[in-house]
Amino acid sequence: MNNKNKSEMDFGVNENNSETLKTLSDRIRKCAEIVGSGDDLARKAGIPRRTLETYLAGKSEPKALRLAAIIEASGVSAIWLLTGKGPATPVSTSTSAEDMTDEFALIPGYNVEVAAGIGAFPIEEKPTRKLAFRHRWLRYRGLSPDNLVLVFARGDSMEPTISTNNTLMIDTTQRELNDGQIYVIRTDGHLIVKRIQKLWNKGILLLSDNKEYKEQLVEPNEADDLEVIGRVVWIGKDA
Repeated sequence: MNNKNKSEMDFGVNENNSETLKTLSDRIRKCAEIVGSGDDLARKAGIPRRTLETYLAGKSEPKALRLAAIIEASGVSAIWLLTGKGPATPVSTSTSAEDMTDEFALIPGYNVEVAAGIGAFPIEEKPTRKLAFRHRWLRYRGLSPDNLVLVFARGDSMEPTISTNNTLMIDTTQRELNDGQIYVIRTDGHLIVKRIQKLWNKGILLLSDNKEYKEQLVEPNEADDLEVIGRVVWIGKDA
């Protein structure tokens, strides 16, 4: 019997089974793609390039230590490389805070209701919650996390666009009123959310999407008393 050292034993592959070798070589080729190239895998795994080429071609079987080196170099799952079962890369069970903030922005939410709420907009107070939004999505929308806040909607005057308990994201830098856009506005101590239409005489119409509610006319001499908190740029709804 030809005894082999433990580290030199075949590891789960029968070298007489050409089909098994073929599928193993396919997975090793995938490892090379993950790392960058065959040369990169050979260098990182400490395997001679010619030896690795025989693995990639399915001509020979890697021993246990070589398989372990390929796993470590490419970061693949050992079970996947040896058997082809499961995902190629291990599923991470945790995400570091640094990884989280690299991908997501945490937008502060305030316990404020608009449409029927009374009182000042408490930006100076601490948020009661934070919601995560992908930086990529915010950039696509042209939004900066530093300018965004979240509040709750209350009432049915903006249905079906906005319903009670929907979350509204407000860009507090967008305070220039534009026709057809939805804004959160403070008037007479009340926070309301309305669609805007500007009039030729510098007056403003506050429009409700729910046609059961009449439009509200803000005369030109009253317009300066309105405080625009910001434009509604996203509406979060329950499924």
